[in-house]
Amino acid sequence: MTTMQIITNLEQEKLDKRPCVIAMGTFDGLHRGHLDVIRSAAEYAKALDLQLAVFTFSNHPYACILPDHVPPALITQEEKMLLLEELGVDLLIDIPFDWKLASLKADEFLENLEKFDYRCLACGENFTYGYCGLGDTHTLKEAGEEKGFDVIVRPLLTLEGTVISSTAIRTAIAEGRLEEAAEMLGRPYSVEGVVQQGFKRGRKLGFPTANLYVDRKKSALPPPGVYAMRVQDGDTFYAGVGNLGINPTFDDVPYEVLEVHLFDCDRDLYGLHLKTTFCRFLRPEAKFGSLEELVARIGQDKEEALDYFRKE
Repeated sequence: MTTMQIITNLEQEKLDKRPCVIAMGTFDGLHRGHLDVIRSAAEYAKALDLQLAVFTFSNHPYACILPDHVPPALITQEEKMLLLEELGVDLLIDIPFDWKLASLKADEFLENLEKFDYRCLACGENFTYGYCGLGDTHTLKEAGEEKGFDVIVRPLLTLEGTVISSTAIRTAIAEGRLEEAAEMLGRPYSVEGVVQQGFKRGRKLGFPTANLYVDRKKSALPPPGVYAMRVQDGDTFYAGVGNLGINPTFDDVPYEVLEVHLFDCDRDLYGLHLKTTFCRFLRPEAKFGSLEELVARIGQDKEEALDYFRKE
């Protein structure tokens, strides 16, 4: 694995002076369509012994132009950087999308990239650039012919007739179509967070949980309910069962919480950063008439989750 250099503004100089190929895009989900563009650039880079670079944004463009309409994230910045490094990216140009960048004309945008000494630019067929997105793949190819760089334009990937996009994935997650979302992402969908103090009711009921506060406005989330889950703490993995919601049986949780009971885990998890993956929807969240009913149902949920993992 290469040590990836990260550039956070266009004034920075790259350390490795070799010419490069740049894969360009918002890459806000690093889904299969995004990965196809990057891997195509990687093949070009390998064939000509070039650096592999990725140009993207450290924030969603809507954060600048439509701040009230920023979609929930499909991936954290940390996870994005890790995945790109695993793909062998040498140079990550991770620039904030701001009004200065948005006001650049299409040719000015390309001129700002010239300092990275690119020999090829790769993108998807719906890629636009420059002020108001007036630059597109046609103007990019024209610029390539004029200035002597190659252009790779990858067709949009589809899944059963649906174009793979971050919007389509968010919709699938919100509607609980987790397997479809995973197919489009190329990996199961996960949410990360820090374990917080809760009411410790799960421990008293015999099912201790790790509690993560979640926000649907910031992170894409499936419908409230109970899920079979995998949980990662660094290099340690657990299977578990999780409840996403407001715990209506007790009716005293004012915000949504992801409560995950980990199988074969007796560690103190408070303060740990966990990656939680939604594997299978088991049932909707429900309000129970007594603690006995709740405990019995949690036990059944656990058995269903264990059965799912046995069959994997």
